Amino acid sequence: MRGVRLSRWSMSYFTVAVGSLLVAEALWASGLPTPLHDIGEPWVLAGVHLTTIGFLTLLMMGALHQFVPVLTETELASQSWSGITLLTVTTGLLGMVLGFLALPGGPLPPMAWLLPTGGSLVVLGVIMALINLGVTLKRAWPWALPAWLVATGLAYLLLTVLVGLLLALSLAVPDLFSAHQLSVMGGRGLASHVMAGVGGWLTLTAMGVSYKLLAMFTLSDEHRGIWGWTAYVATALGILAAWLSRWLDWNRVADVAWIVVLIGLALYLWDMRALYRARKRRQLELNARYGVIPLSFLGALVVAGIVVRLGGALARIDIALVFFALYGWLGGLALTQLYKIIPFLTWLNQFGNRMGKGRVPRVQELVNEPRDRYAYIVYFSMVILGTVSLAVRWFEGFRLAEALAFIATLDIARALYQAAHPVTQPSPSGTPQPGGIR
Repeated sequence: MRGVRLSRWSMSYFTVAVGSLLVAEALWASGLPTPLHDIGEPWVLAGVHLTTIGFLTLLMMGALHQFVPVLTETELASQSWSGITLLTVTTGLLGMVLGFLALPGGPLPPMAWLLPTGGSLVVLGVIMALINLGVTLKRAWPWALPAWLVATGLAYLLLTVLVGLLLALSLAVPDLFSAHQLSVMGGRGLASHVMAGVGGWLTLTAMGVSYKLLAMFTLSDEHRGIWGWTAYVATALGILAAWLSRWLDWNRVADVAWIVVLIGLALYLWDMRALYRARKRRQLELNARYGVIPLSFLGALVVAGIVVRLGGALARIDIALVFFALYGWLGGLALTQLYKIIPFLTWLNQFGNRMGKGRVPRVQELVNEPRDRYAYIVYFSMVILGTVSLAVRWFEGFRLAEALAFIATLDIARALYQAAHPVTQPSPSGTPQPGGIR
């Protein structure tokens, strides 16, 4: 860590993120959202944004408020802004969820102001995070590959929330727009919103974070060669070209751009394979061992992307692929890396200053891998079942998968909580000593 202070707010971000995931999974399991029937239905919109903003975006932000200072070897520009950002985005998300449920067909009475107000708060929080993280990144110029990936991901985040605010206005106050504008935003606008969010913000940032964290936790070389840089350029520019082409209705250009994106992601996976093969830590811990699963899910998405591009069958399985990307590739990577990040931060906070002053536990003593691995096995299995169920339009199978995924996530949350609050026993001198794993 080279003297970099621990983020005061990262644990709070992680708590809200995992809580949002649990709420989203419970919502999908309840059967109230019907994504196979209407993806624009209020309950579906609520579940999607609990996943994308509540779980993935807040988790990424929490990680970046600790990760960017480590990456740049400087202090975070403002710890206070980090806390205000969390409050602003969380409040905005709550407003958005209630605003979706207040749309026509939703269970709440109409409140046209609620959805755009919540969206505006999310945009404000994102801008604060961009300034805070951007100032911190600027101190470390010129950037290494992970910093470029993170910075580009943050730019796509701003693009995502601005388009999302326009979409929120079109849903809540449609009279502000012409019929043609509403049609464009419901088609090209929605596609570009998903593209910039899932592809640009979440995937590029996950790539940057994984390059740093997995290299650190597997004791592999952090400096990537030509494959890593080529993967970054192809993925980032391909998404930008696809995004612009979608707005301009240049379908042929968009198809070529997506092929470039798929090539970039394939090169990233090839480079991650090289990272694993070159590692110095032969016995992998759970986060690195099971981190291979979401990477393999990304590989499956690349193959599926090639197949649907060649076969033109995207419309039949697009919902299943988005679910697989959110819960399998991105959600799976997030949950596996939290299993290492939280014990690591806890160890630094509670035991780091006691090195050389008595017995200090290893980071891995704060978790119980043989017990906790079953929750991850169930979670990943249910992601596969949920994806297949959506692809074959078996709604009850999807609900069952999400119900079991909720139970698995609850057990993962229990493991993460216990890692953040290790059992301690007082020593004869009155100093807390590690007391073992619960």
